[in-house]
Amino acid sequence: MDVRIPLYLQLKNTLLNRIDNGELLPGERLESERDLSEKYGVNRQTVRSALNVLIEDGVLVKVPYKGTFVAQQIMKPSWGTYDDANDHRGFSSFLKAQGYSISSKVLVSEKIEPTTSIRARLKLEEGEDVYCLERVRYYNDEPFSLEIAYIPYKYVEGIEEYDFSKVSLYDFMATKGHDPYNFHRSLIVQFPDERVSKLLGNMKEPVYRFQYIGYDQENNVVEYTHSYIRSDKSTYRFRI
Repeated sequence: MDVRIPLYLQLKNTLLNRIDNGELLPGERLESERDLSEKYGVNRQTVRSALNVLIEDGVLVKVPYKGTFVAQQIMKPSWGTYDDANDHRGFSSFLKAQGYSISSKVLVSEKIEPTTSIRARLKLEEGEDVYCLERVRYYNDEPFSLEIAYIPYKYVEGIEEYDFSKVSLYDFMATKGHDPYNFHRSLIVQFPDERVSKLLGNMKEPVYRFQYIGYDQENNVVEYTHSYIRSDKSTYRFRI
């Protein structure tokens, strides 16, 4: 047992694993709350809480007087480098293509003096400024990701005039001829710190933490971004 994760979330993940590995099929009825309680050694309130989360996420469906069933079609946002056509697309493009309503809340939007680490990743000289854009991204009005982007200011002069709760960052960068074309990405799965957890809706489970560096078509480094994405409401796809 992982004491850092509430019991109901551990049970939720156990049930999700049973669905993902085909033990529970679409349309199949789950065991009763009493049976699940006995099977996993938890009280019925814990079972009820786990089921309610999965019902809210659209994974399960509760039918009065009949029981709880696996949804016929489980809708969960997905993104990643599943195919070459998607490799240059940003967050909004992936989710909008899947029919989700996307919105953003800007937390930070300002020119900053970069740290030594940020300057090195962006391959900047001493004294060159960086623009920092920090946003919480939402789909269907729920917080989905926290993105912190650092961009060399010399490539995006005038960026402070735009409202990136409404405007796509990559669309703006394209008008400057410096939108990211290739990426170097790394992925870590980790527990969020207190601030990230709060911004993502008091997230208790691990998050996908992406770090990526974007290059334009002239191979200039034009972006260094950290992105924290909820693992409970998304699927990352990749091809080996």
